[in-house]
Amino acid sequence: MKWHISHVFRITTWLLFCALPVVTLAPQAVAGKESIRLVVAFSPGGALDSATRALAREAEKELGLDIIVQNTPGGAGMTAVAQLAESEADGLHLAACAGNALLFLPHRNLVPYDPLRDVEPLLVFGQASPVLVTRPDAPWKDMASFLEATRKNGGKMRIGVPGLGTPSHTALAMIAAKDKTLSWRFIPFGGPGEAEAALLGGHVDAAASGALPRIRQGQLFPLMILAGTGPDALPQTPSLSDGGFADPGRGDASFFLLAPKNVPEKMLNRLSPAFEKAARSEAFLKELEHFSVAPVLKNRREAKAFLIEAWKEEEAALKAAGLAE
Repeated sequence: MKWHISHVFRITTWLLFCALPVVTLAPQAVAGKESIRLVVAFSPGGALDSATRALAREAEKELGLDIIVQNTPGGAGMTAVAQLAESEADGLHLAACAGNALLFLPHRNLVPYDPLRDVEPLLVFGQASPVLVTRPDAPWKDMASFLEATRKNGGKMRIGVPGLGTPSHTALAMIAAKDKTLSWRFIPFGGPGEAEAALLGGHVDAAASGALPRIRQGQLFPLMILAGTGPDALPQTPSLSDGGFADPGRGDASFFLLAPKNVPEKMLNRLSPAFEKAARSEAFLKELEHFSVAPVLKNRREAKAFLIEAWKEEEAALKAAGLAE
């Protein structure tokens, strides 16, 4: 099975980006001083959004600058990264995205940026393990029965994902690519929070989530961890490896903090240590406990090397799954 973002979707997303007023790209002034504009690549309510906001609160203490966090969903993270690549290289424009926007999407689609040249990784600050969830009253009580229902319904089952090309969508697409008896209708949303709301409203049959409190409280029922291994918080939920499925890779589900290319070294050396310290803070680590996100931390040098390595791994994994030439 091959999957592509439609030309209409890609063109529409890019036109919307181009139509944004220029003023939104400028850092805001707060109390007469410069401030950092940090864009989150998904809508509010998900793991990336919450983790980024916690990171920003802690980094503000180190930098002495206000950090204004704004959400720019669209294109599975492509819109936010594209905006960043066109931003002024002053260190006051940053973005947080999942690695899929730097790896899967550029390998599979035409994107208006080069992830290895147009942006500068400052930090990797988490490793997500998306969870395929359903409603507690759903007729399928495990992944085996969900797959059986998928086969019986002949492609009619709907799964809400936080954008086409996101790690959860990639994992499920790779499963379907290997097993021709499986076919789902993927319904893209601006983030996992929207996908969860659609599931609880009965608009989809399953959704990709990472909200551990909702799972613990019984509002959502976990079927499978859409990663090679699962978080300690869900020991009874099988992972992709447990089910004999391919892991789409660590890079796609990693949280990256990015700057545009050509930011002065002096500014990078100011930003990087501040965000690294923020990612080690108790408040930030506490926030991650609400989601299926491991506290993986890579500094600027390590993040750059990791991105280059993950780029090569992504290409090999997609070719093995028949999703790349």
